[in-house]
Amino acid sequence: MDVDAVLALSPDKQVAGSAARLAAPGNWSELGHDEHALWGLCKGSGKKPYQVCVDLTDRATTCSCPSRKFPCKHAVAVQVMHARGNAPAGQPPEWVSEWQHRREVRKTPKPLDDSPEAVARRAAQRAKTVEARDLAVQGGVAGLREWLADVARRGVAELAGRDRGWWESIMRRMVDAQAPGLAGALEDLATVVFSGGQHWAERAADRLGSLHLLATLAANPPPELNDVIRMRLGYTVTEQEVREKPAWHDSWVVLLRKDEDDGRVRTTRQWAWGRERREWVTVIRHAAGNAIPGPALPVGEFTGDLHPYPAGAPRRMAVGDRDPSTAARPIELSATWTDALAGLEPLLRQDPWQRLHPLTCKHVRLAEGLHAIDADGRALPVVDDLAADRALAIHGGQPFDAIGLWDGWSFRLGAVAEPGEAPEVVS
Repeated sequence: MDVDAVLALSPDKQVAGSAARLAAPGNWSELGHDEHALWGLCKGSGKKPYQVCVDLTDRATTCSCPSRKFPCKHAVAVQVMHARGNAPAGQPPEWVSEWQHRREVRKTPKPLDDSPEAVARRAAQRAKTVEARDLAVQGGVAGLREWLADVARRGVAELAGRDRGWWESIMRRMVDAQAPGLAGALEDLATVVFSGGQHWAERAADRLGSLHLLATLAANPPPELNDVIRMRLGYTVTEQEVREKPAWHDSWVVLLRKDEDDGRVRTTRQWAWGRERREWVTVIRHAAGNAIPGPALPVGEFTGDLHPYPAGAPRRMAVGDRDPSTAARPIELSATWTDALAGLEPLLRQDPWQRLHPLTCKHVRLAEGLHAIDADGRALPVVDDLAADRALAIHGGQPFDAIGLWDGWSFRLGAVAEPGEAPEVVS
């Protein structure tokens, strides 16, 4: 790897900049590498230098520094030194060999005891683990209800004066309670507050209401919402488990995509329309660190199997067997915005916490102020982005069919079409 490729491994610009400054011979001692590993000692703020090691087969790193970033600046810097040819070949010191041995031990699967007694013990342990987590999650939910009651007493406006540490305290409580879904919802609320803007208080109140509904129902979920509540709390199902269940076979039209990056995990979401099922589904890919998830499906239309997760609306899917993709044909569209929004009601009954929904409308035109006006003269605000610019460039102010994502506040264009014609992706 060259220097640029190494710096691209940094979790953020701050780490990349610090690593570039650290990559000087005066900061390092006992640098070396062999075909498997790279190592070195880096000067730190204390008396003992930091022990830094990189596995060259998969670029896994370890460092004795206290940084919570991965990889840390020292791990990136030693790789920069290696890329510049400043780490000579040699024999790894004992601490490097010990780290490599521990990694190999973790990778080696232990033989499984399949005796009836062992099977029963494992089943009992799993049941105990499930019960312990359920108790922890319910404790977190109770803590969240108390927190929400305190916010209600103080008022939404008071949130604007809270610092990051105050928010992280309640989010850590939810993580410790093994309810990462609640921690994510609180992170979303904090982002709304910190972003400010003209309507931040209304948006924050909306999210507080959703949290209150979730915390209230989680104590005794109604049967029809049990699966989606578990999902929103943070219980997960593996993709392998999903693939083992029956698939939905259909002709799927992939038109919408949204990329997100919270600084820790990159996420790519895609939405596809099922012609026979007459509903939208979503496919999600995550990647941690510097990896880029990329789309799970190519834009266009294909016939194949998608396996549904237990809950959610639109339903999340795992990709199964499919035919090659072809150009997308026209899809079913709502006649007006009123019809389109009314069509969301059954979806919101299935998952009241879903904030992003595909929305379509025939014969809209973009008006001044960037509003999409339908045939009845009703309008939705449109996100001012490159997709909106492309739609204007393609249709020049003339009516077109619109396909996009609605978050309850604004409409983000994803694909457009001449009335009745095949859609063209614009984002």
